[in-house]
Order: sequence, then structure tokens, then C-alpha cells
Amino acid sequence: MYAGTSIVPEQLTRFLRFVAVGAAAFALGLAVLTGLHGLAGVNYLLAFIASFFAANAAGYFLNAYFTFSVRSVNQAGAARYMAVNAVTLCINTGALKLLVDEAHIWYVTAAIILAIAGTPITFIAHRLLTYRLGTRSRACA
Repeated sequence: MYAGTSIVPEQLTRFLRFVAVGAAAFALGLAVLTGLHGLAGVNYLLAFIASFFAANAAGYFLNAYFTFSVRSVNQAGAARYMAVNAVTLCINTGALKLLVDEAHIWYVTAAIILAIAGTPITFIAHRLLTYRLGTRSRACA
């Protein structure tokens, strides 16, 4: 950052890239969710978990290169990414069950609500924990 410039535009641009990657990963996850549940008859919670892994595998690599511009990706970075998202999965699975079973919201709508609500939190978590942009290194080591 140069004197007189603001970090806000850089972070806003990065956040918008995160949203774009999230939208692409979410579309993949939604395809898995609706394919497994809607077409194959798999329980919606199991289908949701499977969609989580599909979306997050794609999201890790896309965010590494496109959003956070890390020099390399590796197993440690992928493990941190999945750990952050495993916490998200647990919270969202419980919330999804409540939204579907108690609030009677369609499972796809509920999944969309949860994705939107969690985006700012996961952006910060991945920026600081997964890709460690709060540290000196820009690699995922």
C-alpha cells in the first residue's frame, strides 16, 4: 500500500472476487444438492453435505488464485480451508434443518439464505486463517 491510498478499495475488490468465486462454487454445490436430492432421492441433509465438499474443493483453488493471489496452494492450506468450512458446515447443517423442518422453507431457498448470510464471515476467516493474508507470507504454507 502506498502513502495516501486506502486499503478499502483493495479489500472491496477482493471481497467482490470472493463473492464471484462463491457464486460459482455455490452453483456447483447447488447442482450436486439438487441432483442428489431431487433426482436421486438422497436425504437432503446428506445431499447438502456432499454438495459442501464439491463446492469447497472448487472454492479453495479458485479463491487461492483469483481472490487472494497466493503464490502456491498445498495440503496445509487446503486443510485450513476445509477446517474453516467444516465449522461452517456444522452451523449451516443445523440451521438448514431448522429452516426446512421448523420454518418450512424449501431446502434450496434455505441453502441460498445461509450462503448469503455466511459470506462476510467466511471471507474474513479465509483471508486471515486459510490464506494467512494477515501474516507476512502470501503463500498457503
